[in-house]
Amino acid sequence: MTTTTNAAPAASVTAQQLQQSPTHRALAVAGGVALLAGPALFFAGLATSPVQDGLDKASYIESLARDPLLTQVSALLLHYGNLLMGLGVLALPWLVRGRRGAVATLIGALLASVALLGNSGALFADWMHLELGRALELGQAASISDAVLGHPLFQLSFGIAPLISLGLLVAAIGLARAGVLGWWSIPAIVVGYAGMLFLPYSIPILPALGTVPMLAVLVLAGVRVLRRVRAERVAATV
Repeated sequence: MTTTTNAAPAASVTAQQLQQSPTHRALAVAGGVALLAGPALFFAGLATSPVQDGLDKASYIESLARDPLLTQVSALLLHYGNLLMGLGVLALPWLVRGRRGAVATLIGALLASVALLGNSGALFADWMHLELGRALELGQAASISDAVLGHPLFQLSFGIAPLISLGLLVAAIGLARAGVLGWWSIPAIVVGYAGMLFLPYSIPILPALGTVPMLAVLVLAGVRVLRRVRAERVAATV
């Protein structure tokens, strides 16, 4: 009887000690910082996108080949923006206390993380299109691009960007159910993702501004993570 009674408190103390450990706090801080820095880099990458005059593939390639330095700066910012957001969203389930919203937040965070990390790798295509546009006639460059990107297994590797919005939506629903974020975060993600897709890249600042509602959700989540770490640190010293 005595052994059974003491087992639960011992396990509880162990979990509490783990939650307040320096390693735990360091990982949480890293996640919170990534949720702040990632959206900022992503916004900057979109804002510096080369001006695209048309919607066809040839116009896209021509825009990347026109200014190689700008193309590389934009691609670099987008790469690390996606990468940091992909790592940062893994901290979202940590914000949930209790069962309410926990499963949805976990599933959404994992989906969004995989898609964002895959999307960061897909930015290599900007360098490919840059050189195709400089070395070949635009029609031929577009044909090669379509052939490369059209492989089914390539799409399974780097064509999973739509899972970003799905994952963020599912995670936002979980966080809203848990009371971490307001329900406004769900339409904010929809509006932000639509702004990125449909606002014209002939004026790159427009799609960059269009993503602000979605990026604001991630930034707010990052602030909540850092505040939670601070609160735990204060509680541990009491």
